[in-house]
Amino acid sequence: MASRAQAAEQGLLRGIPAARIRIIERIAAEARQRVAGTALDLRRRFLRAYYRGVGEEDLSQRTPQDLARMALRHLETGYQRPDGRPLVEVFNPQGSGFSSPHTVVTIVTDDMPFLVDSLGVAFSRAGIAIHLLVHPVLWVKRDARGRLLEVTDGPEDGARSESWQLFEIDRQVELAQLEVIRQNLESVLGDVKRAVEDWPAMRERVRDITVSLRSNPPPLPTEEIEEAHALLEWMEEKHFVFLGYRQYRLTRGKASDRLSSDPRSGLGILRPDNGKAARATSTILRGEVREHARARELLILTKANARATVHRGTYLDYVGVKTFGPRGEVTGEHRFLGLWSSTAYNSSPLDIPVLRKKVERVVNHFALDPASHDAKAVLHVLETYPRDELFQASVADLIRISRGVVNLYERRTVRLLARRDPYHRFYSCLIYVPRDRYNTEVRLAIEQIVQQGFDGTHVESQVQIADSNHARLHVVVRTDPNDRRTVDLQAIENSIAHATTTWSDRLRAILKGRQDEASALALVNRYRRVFPLAYEEDVDPADALEDIENLESLRTDSRGLRLKLYRPRQHRPGQLHLKLTKLGETLPISDLLPMLENFGLRVISERP
Repeated sequence: MASRAQAAEQGLLRGIPAARIRIIERIAAEARQRVAGTALDLRRRFLRAYYRGVGEEDLSQRTPQDLARMALRHLETGYQRPDGRPLVEVFNPQGSGFSSPHTVVTIVTDDMPFLVDSLGVAFSRAGIAIHLLVHPVLWVKRDARGRLLEVTDGPEDGARSESWQLFEIDRQVELAQLEVIRQNLESVLGDVKRAVEDWPAMRERVRDITVSLRSNPPPLPTEEIEEAHALLEWMEEKHFVFLGYRQYRLTRGKASDRLSSDPRSGLGILRPDNGKAARATSTILRGEVREHARARELLILTKANARATVHRGTYLDYVGVKTFGPRGEVTGEHRFLGLWSSTAYNSSPLDIPVLRKKVERVVNHFALDPASHDAKAVLHVLETYPRDELFQASVADLIRISRGVVNLYERRTVRLLARRDPYHRFYSCLIYVPRDRYNTEVRLAIEQIVQQGFDGTHVESQVQIADSNHARLHVVVRTDPNDRRTVDLQAIENSIAHATTTWSDRLRAILKGRQDEASALALVNRYRRVFPLAYEEDVDPADALEDIENLESLRTDSRGLRLKLYRPRQHRPGQLHLKLTKLGETLPISDLLPMLENFGLRVISERP
C-alpha cells in the first residue's frame, strides 16, 4: 500500500522540470499545518498536484511557507463540497497564516471548458489586474457528504476532475467590494455551467432546423435557403461557440409588432437559473426595426446588445433563423447567441457559407476583369475585411465601402467609411490614416472624435497595420437606438484628418501654396526633420517660413548672422523676442548680455 501511495505521489510530478520539482518538494515539506479532516499524506499529495503547473519564475518569488499556507487555505475551503456546487471565497489574507499584498480569490468547481478565460474576462471587465494565477485540474475522490478523500494522479475508478483556481488580484480595501466580486464570479460560473450543460441541446436545435429547411422550406429563393442551410451546418461543426438559444414569436399589430420569447425554449445562458421560474419577455417593434423583423430574409447575422460572460469578453454574436407562416409572412425566429470560433476569423470568406455569396455578389457588381489590378484590390479588401463586419454588413454596404477603400490607391489621405447597424445600436467605422502618422495618441484622438461626432456612449477599436501606406482602424461606436439624428460624416472625417496632420504636413501645405511644387518639396525634404519638437510646439508652420528663408541664405553665406526683433502673436505686454540665426557654435549668452543691457533690456530666458 505504501509503495502504491509513493508511486501515486511521484506520478503527480511526472513530466515537469527538475527545478520546479525541487521548489514543490520544499513546499510539500511545509504540509505540517493542520487542515481539519485531512491527513498529512493527503496534504502533501494535494500540494504537489496544486503547484505542478505553475512556472518556477512565479514560485520562486514567494517563500515555500507562504505558498504552502496559501494552498492549504484553499484546501480547507474545498475540503467539503456538495455535489455540483461551486465554492467561491474572496478575502484579504490578514490572519490567514500567509502574507500577500493582494486580495485572494479561491474557487473550487466541476472542471468545464471556458472556466479560466471566463473568470479572466470578469476581472478584466471590472478593471482588476491579476498578479498570480494557479489553476490545477485535480482528480479527486469524495465521500457521499462531499468530503475530500483522495487526490489521484489520473481518472481512477470513482475519481472525478475538479477545477481549483486561485487568483491574487488588486487589493480591495472595502469589504463590500469583496462580496460584489464573489457574487459576480458565482454568476459567471453559473453562465459557464448552463452553456456547457446545454451545448449538446443547442447543437441538436441547429440540426432540427437544418432538417426542417429541407423538409419544409420557407417561401424564399432556393439559393438563399441552401446557403443558410450550409451556414448552420458549418456552425454546428464546431465553428460557432453556442452559448444560448431561445425561440421567439412575432405578433403583428396595426402600428407596432410584438416579439415575445417562449420561456420554456431557453437553453444555455438564456435558460433561467436554477430555482427561477421561466418568464416570457416581449419587445415592441416600430419603424425600421419592425420592417427588418418582417423582412422576408431567412437569416439575421448581427451582434447582441450584451457582452459575453463566457469564453471571451466581446459582444455576443447573434444568429437568427426566421420562421414563416403559410402565406409567407414572418412568424418569429430561432435565436442563437454565442461567439464565432477562430476558424471563422482565420478562414478565407470564400470557404464560409453566406460570406462566399456576399463576396461573389460584390465582385460581380464591379464587373472587373479578374486579372486586373482593381479586381484583385476588391478581393483583397474583402479577404481582409473585419470578419464580424463581413457577417453583418449588407451587400450594398460592402459595395459602397469596398469602392471607397480601393479608391484610396495608396494616397496619403484620411478616409472615413461608416455603416449604421439596422437596429440603430451602433455605427461601424473603417478609418484609414497614413501609416507613418498612426500611433497610440492618434488612436485615442480618433476615438474621442468619433464618439463625439456620432454622439456615442462608448467605443471599441481594433487596428490593422499591413503592407500598405495606411493603418486601418475599425471603430464601433455604441449609440442610443432611439437617436435618429443625421450625422455629418464629412465633418467627422475632416476632424480626423486635422488630428492626424503633423507639423511637417502643415508646413508642406503652406510651402506648396506659396511656391511651385518642386521647390516646395525640396524644402520640405530638407527641413522636415531639422526642427526639434520644442520648436514645433512653439512656432506655427506659417511663422517658420522666415526661419527657413534665413537658413537658406546661410547656405550661400556660411559666416552670416541673421537677427530678428519681434513680438510673437501670443506675447506678454512689455516683452520682445530676439531671434539669432547662424551656422556653427551657439553664441554664448554672456557675450550678448552686456549688449542687450546697454539698450535697457533685461534678458529673461534663452532657448537655443
